[in-house]
Amino acid sequence: MPNIAAELFTVRDWLGNQDQLHEAVHRLAGVGFEWVELAAVAAVDGPDADTSPATLRRILDDHGLRALSAHRRFGELRDNTAAELEYLQTLGCKMVAPPVIFDVYDYRDFDGYRRFLDDAAPVREKLSAAGIDFAYHNHSHEFVYFAGTNPMEYLIENSDMQMELDTYWTAISGADPAAMIRRLDGRIRYLHCKDAQVFPTDDPDWFAKPEPTWAPVGEGLLNWDAILPAAAAAGTEYYIIEQDICRRDPFDCLASSLQFLKERVAD
Repeated sequence: MPNIAAELFTVRDWLGNQDQLHEAVHRLAGVGFEWVELAAVAAVDGPDADTSPATLRRILDDHGLRALSAHRRFGELRDNTAAELEYLQTLGCKMVAPPVIFDVYDYRDFDGYRRFLDDAAPVREKLSAAGIDFAYHNHSHEFVYFAGTNPMEYLIENSDMQMELDTYWTAISGADPAAMIRRLDGRIRYLHCKDAQVFPTDDPDWFAKPEPTWAPVGEGLLNWDAILPAAAAAGTEYYIIEQDICRRDPFDCLASSLQFLKERVAD
């Protein structure tokens, strides 16, 4: 089976305590997942946490799941690198990515991105020494042009870090996910697979702009016949499924996405 992970943010409402965590992991394993990306695991990181990282590792192990990667706040990675590294090593993660950086830096000017790259350098060095990749996870604002370029191009041109490209946010920005994947040849080991669909607004104006939202992979508007071959050619090894908002049971959405990718991604 190809390396396909479930992003736990998709089922964040089922991760509040250890009992819920057991059930969520059981359901993910039951539909065929072998990998997860850790995010929004309140049972471990929330204010009422009742589960240690070591216990989470044991729960995953008991269900035949492995933690591929984790989304961790960059401020913690920068200021408490040793503790964050211990967390990642305990879970066996291959990669870590900050879900956003705008909680620390201004994303509306290049000085914020320059400071991020400067501050990330020693973090990346320590993670690399431990065999863990550091990747950048994008949203749509990285594709907004100012000063003659955009933040995504700035990050590509001024660093060699891995990019955990998010197909949904890339497409919503107006960029072509397949073209961006080709641009990241050799630097896109991890791909965030998200699909998009649109629904009409409640606005009675017939010309009201439809609202984009998320869809299971393969059920939306993205061109996976272009995206997936581009990813294979660019060296993508891990496909991570995330759906921020689900219009039906999130576990069913993940199962549908998994089946779609299993049929189209080579082992």
